[in-house]
Amino acid sequence: MSILYNLSKLLPLLFVNIVLCGAACNNAEYEINGKCCPKCLPGKRVYKHCDEIRSTTCDSCPFMTYSNTPNGFIECLPCSVCDTSDGVTVKQACTLTSDTVCGPLPGYYCIDSLYNCKRAKKHSSCSPGQYIKQTGTEFRDTVCDHCPAGSYSDGTLCKLHTNCESLDKTTIREGTDTTDAECRDRPTSYLLPLILCVSGVCLMLRFVTIGITVKNKNNQNRGLNRVTTQDLEQQTLYLII
Repeated sequence: MSILYNLSKLLPLLFVNIVLCGAACNNAEYEINGKCCPKCLPGKRVYKHCDEIRSTTCDSCPFMTYSNTPNGFIECLPCSVCDTSDGVTVKQACTLTSDTVCGPLPGYYCIDSLYNCKRAKKHSSCSPGQYIKQTGTEFRDTVCDHCPAGSYSDGTLCKLHTNCESLDKTTIREGTDTTDAECRDRPTSYLLPLILCVSGVCLMLRFVTIGITVKNKNNQNRGLNRVTTQDLEQQTLYLII
């Protein structure tokens, strides 16, 4: 019972000593082996801990490592690696005081960005009959929507179906949401040229007929004049005799 009693007295004292020891180091110090040593600046690490004679000895972080806060670490943090197989690339290189900043490859968007983009996915492609409503960004996928009636697309922009009638053509295939309407030239009409041709022939025949009629009348008149002259000559001869 006496041992338990003594422990019950000692434990609070031990707890107070631990708290006081921990509380003795301020924000610019770190605790090591019961002592408070000055922290190293960002970009550096502890090379040797402080002792009764010397302060903390610091050294620069090795290549591809960093420290971004005052610290008591003997090793710096490793720089993040941007792996293109995960769809990311280096957006900002690692320095002594900052980690590598990764970003999605062109045409990709980030799908794991808790504090730095670790993985990215390729932007979705819109299907034929759809159009890009919102272009994809580094943090958002492409948004697609269907083309309105009377238009079509190959998956990028919607285009209106061709109006064949406005082009004086005949529609041989109606447009769909993925294809344009197909047109064909109207068949050439031979009716008007035929009418004009027949009219021209008829007019020409009429002129020929009129010409023949006039010629016949002229010939008849010449025949009558010849007969009248002969009669006059015969009558004159008779009177003389």
